[in-house]
Amino acid sequence: MQCIDTGDWEAALTQARRIAAEAGPLAARTAWPVTMMLYFQGDLTTAGAVLRRVSPTVSGDGPADRALLAGWAAGVRWALNDLPGCRRETDRAHALAQLSGEPRALALAHTMLALLAAAEGDRRGNDRHYELALGAAVRAADATQQLRIRANRGSQRLEEGDLEGARAELDRALDAAPGGPVPHPAVVGLARHNRAKALLRSGRLAAARDGFRAACTTLQRIGAGFVAYPLTGLGECHELRGDLPQARAAYEEAVLVARNAAISPALASARCGLARVLAATGDDAAARTAAEAVAESTALTEAPAHACAGWAALATDPVAARASADTAIALARAGRHPAALADGLELAAMTHPPAEAQRLLADAERVYADIGDPVGVARVALARARTGPGGPAAAAHLVAEHRLRALDVDPSTGTRSLARHLGPPESPVAVRMLGSFAVAHRGAPVPLTAWQSRKARDVLKLLVARRGRPITRAAIGEALWPGEDKVGNRLSIALSILRTVLDPERAAPPDHFIVAGAEGVAYNPRTLVVDVDVFLEIAAAGAAAAAGGRIGEARMLLEAAAAAYTGDVLDDEPDLEAVLPLREEARATFLAALRTLGTVCSQAGDVDGAVRAWLRLLQHDPYDEDCALRLVGVLGAAGRHGEAARHHRTYARRMRELGLPAQPLRRSVRNGAGAAVHCKISRASV
Repeated sequence: MQCIDTGDWEAALTQARRIAAEAGPLAARTAWPVTMMLYFQGDLTTAGAVLRRVSPTVSGDGPADRALLAGWAAGVRWALNDLPGCRRETDRAHALAQLSGEPRALALAHTMLALLAAAEGDRRGNDRHYELALGAAVRAADATQQLRIRANRGSQRLEEGDLEGARAELDRALDAAPGGPVPHPAVVGLARHNRAKALLRSGRLAAARDGFRAACTTLQRIGAGFVAYPLTGLGECHELRGDLPQARAAYEEAVLVARNAAISPALASARCGLARVLAATGDDAAARTAAEAVAESTALTEAPAHACAGWAALATDPVAARASADTAIALARAGRHPAALADGLELAAMTHPPAEAQRLLADAERVYADIGDPVGVARVALARARTGPGGPAAAAHLVAEHRLRALDVDPSTGTRSLARHLGPPESPVAVRMLGSFAVAHRGAPVPLTAWQSRKARDVLKLLVARRGRPITRAAIGEALWPGEDKVGNRLSIALSILRTVLDPERAAPPDHFIVAGAEGVAYNPRTLVVDVDVFLEIAAAGAAAAAGGRIGEARMLLEAAAAAYTGDVLDDEPDLEAVLPLREEARATFLAALRTLGTVCSQAGDVDGAVRAWLRLLQHDPYDEDCALRLVGVLGAAGRHGEAARHHRTYARRMRELGLPAQPLRRSVRNGAGAAVHCKISRASV
């Protein structure tokens, strides 16, 4: 078919379907282009019928044509999960391609050898054959095979946890210079699908969703059965966001398409996702669907399939879930599949006692971090907070939930959410220190009459001010009863009252909330939710995300931290010396969070968000020169010169109050992203 060489794929498909509909024997030189076109459509049944019509008695076939025919026949066998048949055809294709020396045939033969190596867990052979295949495809100037090879290598790197390598490979494949040969649109669609998978792995759900939709559009336009792959990707995006009805619809469509086209690898992946969603919604079909996914899987998909079967069984059969987790872990380790390994470890943790669960979760978190999967890291952090000793960790639990929401992941309704497997978290006692002091028990404020003694409240304030570090009984006595001797009995009474207020039903051990030992007295930060602890941890997580360039996550966390800061620590008791260090630490953290929030908003192009953050900072510290200049700079860069001038006048007045010179408006200042901007406002406006 000459139209294949010119990239007229529509004409090539029309011609292929015409030939496929005819009867009679076919020569290899006619059959291989028809088989290739039908393979890319995902029409494997018709492709098989064409292959059966090939007759060795038809003259004129050279070794190159026979090699290409065997290579595409191997592709059909591969998609049908017939690995022995794929091996026979691939070996034949390789021998004939070497005999012919034709680069197009060599590229196809080495591609199939690479796929078989991956299916057999031979990652080294997979790498070597793809390298040989790409070199041959370049020599043949075959744009379709080049894109296919690069897309497959990108997928391989993603499975191995090399996220940057996968992105580079897929970007290079899809961003080729225009004007060259046009690759087959099915290969373009699959490459877009693989790039969307890389975006999903990196926690960019919105971009991944757009990528999967673009891949679906490309593949649906030509009626290709491979659309099952991006449909499965869309299902996972909906699943992570907690939209289980849409996830189920996408997975069911992917199963239907893959089953009708008999594309076995796509069918296994789609069934895995569908089984997870069915289990999450309590559908009895979950176990059967997971078993079908396992039965359909190959070496490339069997580790994720066994993990999926375990998640589906977890609620009803923990023993079976543990067995599936162990199988998934063993297969993932043998096949260099770190994402499946982390998934298996996470699943295994849900079937073990708390101490062993913590070790498994720590291992899973390290693997997720190594492969650059922020969703996995945040989800496991939530699991560790929920299953740690002493109950759910107050601040760590809330920080992990915020991190998941920052990634557009619902921590409560996702298929692997802990709410399903561990039940709701305990209702902790909550202590408010920001603004004014208060204690809530099971969400209800504790009335003043319940305390019986003001000293019991003061003990809790002292303990919280230490942030979990023990304070000696003598130091507590000196702080509460200065200059008095023999205050031990008074302190014991105050501690008893405090424990009664925190646990009026005496449901927990005496040291559950308040720990008294040889080193002194402290509160347990794992069981007692303190608002200032939560604020400081969320702010620290936001600062870390900003430093790591994770702008969306940083913004969500920093906005949460700013909202959590409802006032200075015990600002209604300004003379309470014991809380001064904590008050200053929290205030400084709050101002830094606002400064960083303004910066990340500016980097994201959100001028209004940056202005809101910096104005709030200036309300608390009107003499912050750096913040004032950032505010003026970002407004000037946005063309909002009147606002910039007004804020510059305020800034200049503050500097005069301090006896310091103000920077003139004509001077270059820095905007929130750190780039120099020039305020185009005359000095006369000062």
